[in-house]
Amino acid sequence: MSLKNGDRIQVKIDDLAFGGKGVARANGLVIFVEGGLPGDEVEARIVKTRGNYAEATVENLIAGSHHRVAPACEHFGRCGGCKWQNLDYSIQKKYKEDQLRKALIHVGGIADPPVEPIIGAKKIYFYRNKMEFSFHIGDKGETLLGLHLSGRFKDIFQLNACHLQSELSNEIVRFVRRRSSELNLPPYHIVNHEGYLRFLVIREGKFTDQVLVNLVTGQGEYDSLKTLSDEIGRRFERVVSVSHTINSARANIARGDKEIILYGADHIHEIIGGKRFKISASSFFQTNSYQAQRLYDLAVELARPEKFARMIDLYSGTGTIAIYFSDLVRDVIGVETVSDAVDDARVNAKINGASNVEFILADVEEYMKNAVDRGQECDLLLLDPPRAGCHPRTLKYLTSMKPRTTVYISCNPATLARDIKLLTENGFRLEKAVPIDLFPHTYHIEAVCRLTFQR
Repeated sequence: MSLKNGDRIQVKIDDLAFGGKGVARANGLVIFVEGGLPGDEVEARIVKTRGNYAEATVENLIAGSHHRVAPACEHFGRCGGCKWQNLDYSIQKKYKEDQLRKALIHVGGIADPPVEPIIGAKKIYFYRNKMEFSFHIGDKGETLLGLHLSGRFKDIFQLNACHLQSELSNEIVRFVRRRSSELNLPPYHIVNHEGYLRFLVIREGKFTDQVLVNLVTGQGEYDSLKTLSDEIGRRFERVVSVSHTINSARANIARGDKEIILYGADHIHEIIGGKRFKISASSFFQTNSYQAQRLYDLAVELARPEKFARMIDLYSGTGTIAIYFSDLVRDVIGVETVSDAVDDARVNAKINGASNVEFILADVEEYMKNAVDRGQECDLLLLDPPRAGCHPRTLKYLTSMKPRTTVYISCNPATLARDIKLLTENGFRLEKAVPIDLFPHTYHIEAVCRLTFQR
């Protein structure tokens, strides 16, 4: 019997898919079950059918998995984040490691991939150094300040406490919600695009104790925004910067056209492995400072850098990895497409006295083409692309350059495996693949791979 939307079916969850859904099998279909955990027996309702698979949601938990644990957060189930908070952390790690291995087998075409045990997080709560909280208007006209409801990106729930950033962050959220209402600063309506306050962004230096608060608004003139900013700075002694970003577009993002400093400095600092990095309201920075150091140490371990090595760091961002390697190699060229990131990277190089690092603003593919055309040599190449992975032509130029060692850092096992397949078909050998967990209680996986060119 074929399944159709609305059907209810009893299934046992036996796996987790990348993306966080439970995996079951019935009626010849693979069924991806939102909210299902391995070992659960559930009554599921079919919400979508597509060829050889279906999607479903849990309607009734018949027998819970012995891997289930009590979630720490009072908002669990309503909030769109931390979907695995009710799954034992040791099991979270197991499935993340398995998903990297499966991607390398099924997408990468490597029968027996050299996947090493996952590096788990020592701190599984209050680990994020950046959070974005959204304003909205409640049914009674009240100011809402919180996070998105699960699966409902136009709805915000009133946040009491989040377990991702810090207790201080929760205090700031509660204070800003109360005082913004008292100061008659109107919250932005996500659907009607009316109002003023859009986002509250909090950034923390986990190793410096410095905090930056960014208030993102729509267009408008409200003198009381400066009053609110001054009160934030005076009330919370760790806050060293309060900025105001104006986003006049309808796009629901916490970035904008213009940034104004309302209180204190225009940045904070973070320290990773003895290196000091400047972070402004719009800077990109790894959101888990604790695991970032372990990630960079792992990259160094797999790279095995030598003092004479010429290194290229593609997708170099604000320069953290290039600077981290700067004491270990002869020189580093960092290539990045975002001009603000390149500016930050150059500042960070000066802060750390990394005189052997050069940052270039360029399209990565175009840079690699020109480098190959002029015969530029490279001993060590590091890739840290966005989730979409590398463009095939970038990889083509990489295979022409033939660096002795390539270290590929990825946040997406599927695109990582796809790119590694192309590289291994063109003379490279995958020697190690190490998963590392930067985001406990979520399905996200980071991995670091070592590849060598077989001359």
